[in-house]
Amino acid sequence: MKDVKVHKLFVFLLGMSFLPSVVCSQESVDSLVGHMENCFSSRPSELVYLQTSKSIYETGEDLWFKAYQLDVQTFGLSDKSKTLYLQMINPKDSVVWQEKYPVENGIVSGHIYIDEKLPEGDYFLEGYTKHSFYKNDTIGITPTRKIRIVKNIARSEVTGNPKDTTFRFETFPEGGNLVSGLSSKLAFKATDGKGNPVAVEGVIYEDDKFLCGIKSVHDGMGAVSFTPFVNKKYRIELQHGKSYPLPEIHSQGMVLNLRGQDNGHLDFILSQTEGLPHRQIYLLGQMRGMVCCMAKGTLKDSLKISISLDNFLYQGIAEFTLFNNSMQPVAERLVYVHPQKKLYITAEPAKTSFAIREKASIRIKATDEVGNPVRANLGISVYDRAYHNPADPANILAYCYLSSQIRGRICNPSYYFDEKNSDRKETLDLLLLTQGWRRYVWNAVEPDYQGKPFLTDEINGLQTLQSKKKDKPSEGAEQLIQVFGAEGNSQFLWTDSTGHFMVDPDMMKTLQGGYVYLKPMLSKEFKPTLELVDYFLLIDSIRKNRPHYYPIAVSYHKKEQPLDLPVISSDSTILLNEVTITAKGHKPFRDKMMGRLDSLAKVDLNKAWVCDCNSRTPNGYLNDYMGYSHHPTGCSSCYPVRKKSIPINGKDYELIKYELIGKNGAWIVTDIKIITYNGPEFTEEELLRMNNLWRTKGYYTSRQFYQPDEIDIQLSTPDARNTLLWAPSVITDEKGEAEVSFYCSDINTGFIGVVEGVDGSGLLGNAKCEFKVLRK
Repeated sequence: MKDVKVHKLFVFLLGMSFLPSVVCSQESVDSLVGHMENCFSSRPSELVYLQTSKSIYETGEDLWFKAYQLDVQTFGLSDKSKTLYLQMINPKDSVVWQEKYPVENGIVSGHIYIDEKLPEGDYFLEGYTKHSFYKNDTIGITPTRKIRIVKNIARSEVTGNPKDTTFRFETFPEGGNLVSGLSSKLAFKATDGKGNPVAVEGVIYEDDKFLCGIKSVHDGMGAVSFTPFVNKKYRIELQHGKSYPLPEIHSQGMVLNLRGQDNGHLDFILSQTEGLPHRQIYLLGQMRGMVCCMAKGTLKDSLKISISLDNFLYQGIAEFTLFNNSMQPVAERLVYVHPQKKLYITAEPAKTSFAIREKASIRIKATDEVGNPVRANLGISVYDRAYHNPADPANILAYCYLSSQIRGRICNPSYYFDEKNSDRKETLDLLLLTQGWRRYVWNAVEPDYQGKPFLTDEINGLQTLQSKKKDKPSEGAEQLIQVFGAEGNSQFLWTDSTGHFMVDPDMMKTLQGGYVYLKPMLSKEFKPTLELVDYFLLIDSIRKNRPHYYPIAVSYHKKEQPLDLPVISSDSTILLNEVTITAKGHKPFRDKMMGRLDSLAKVDLNKAWVCDCNSRTPNGYLNDYMGYSHHPTGCSSCYPVRKKSIPINGKDYELIKYELIGKNGAWIVTDIKIITYNGPEFTEEELLRMNNLWRTKGYYTSRQFYQPDEIDIQLSTPDARNTLLWAPSVITDEKGEAEVSFYCSDINTGFIGVVEGVDGSGLLGNAKCEFKVLRK
């Protein structure tokens, strides 16, 4: 067996020669690498991860979130896209919330109101940006976060996915194929119809004779090594009696096996059928579209290739593809590398228990894999453990490194990133042998094009003129448009000569508050109209045609029982209940914590008002109502109004309508009447049209998470806060440290602290802590 060791990226990739014996044709390699780069360039270049303040919400609450916009290759913070489009999808796949939020240096922080009318169930937050969600992208995975909505947490019950009677058993040869006479590894996986794992045990028979036993070792997955032969008949018989044939056994070919893995190297064994001619082979290693290394060797019967992990700069799934001498792929293997390269975060509460309304604190520290301090951007949430949903096994490590990288539903992906699980590396390899398995089918004419950006960071529109006059001096010239926000603050922009215009992200941030309103500054005689693109409609049409994957939870969580905490007196003595040796139970205080609907403060587009002019009624003229006004806009002869008042429902007012008639610009009365005012009588859309206004989604209202101060916490009103802290922008110092403080509420129960974040250059991490709040 010949050995080939690969320590660095070779001359054909970096222009640096290290091992001349393994350097291959520059032209063929350049062609291959160019093809792969073209494929990758047509795919999204950003990945979005959504962190939420908790995983279960009651109706009427605010949902707080933080979005990390990461470079899809390095996982460093990306600032390419400037706008996040966010939707909340109900269990029936309908949108119940959609807003836009500004992206600042790769980070978005915002909130969503959980409407009281929403029915209970599992909802999904889905985020889209210009460079993370492409049109016609058939392989992309939409950034998604599941949340559970309940009416009242005290009466809720959360369970995992129900079991299904359907049984599926699949087998996966390592590298893609079984080849006669070559030692091979065969992985297998058993699930029900909903993707939940099923433990299995059975036997492989060769010509009806016992060959070896098989048994799943984790989530219905397992593997067995043996040497198949094309002239033999094989079957797998499981304990429940069902039999399954093995995949096709090829009479000749090549096999790719991973035989060894440590912190420094990967050892691959390449084998081919005895008697085949010697051939040149190439083993290419890449990660998230980055070509990291390539080895060339001459394959006789078998060849060992040792890959140095120094070629891979980041943690994640490395994809190794075996090419023949014609540069056609014949086998592939996914391997997880550098699990130690991450952001190590610790979160330590000042105490293990606090009294209600006591000031608490958590100390945070972030380091790299060798213990060096790291300046990190962290999001921290502290909430009642009753609002933790075990049916949502997502975190920043599991999502970015695993769920977003391979297709299909993964059972409990966070298991593979919990260092408490001693078998996590071995079981993750099983997952990649099954979930990430593929038999390579090369299509030389397959187009490189996968998708293209269609979202924009700005608001785009077109102004058209409909005047039939021959003399249209404004046509073909730049035109002025007034743009204002919900608070009435306004700016101006110009169209180009074709009528196109754009409200850029900076202007949108200035006008932030929900909707952006636009008003053409041309007079009505030109009949200007605006066309605005609604990208949410385009998102929805694309989203419904894409596959939807979300992790599967294996845990089942029944309704929480009251905490059995002892009653403690002021002198720290535990009080016993008479003569029994049982601590007195203390039921947690819980009241529904109501948020408040953030009003989408709208401009008063046609708010009626009363002037102090004399009229036929004692109450005066009603202005700007149903197209009537005693002081019409544009009338220079109207004297200034000395006093304006708000109309009162049920009172009579006089309406008068003036119109500009004649070449001399005279205003004449065209209608006059008396009405009883009963409030606005036009829809918002009608009012927009009447006032020649258009509106579209701008950036949603920004608001700070409420935390009581030392004065608020002394108030006697009940404090039912179930989320004690939401701090989306905690930055560690040069020592990698930070400290957050908050006041406990009146809820006496266990609380969970969750910390997630990034260092901005590719390290991701998370941590969790717990403490109790006691009613003393």
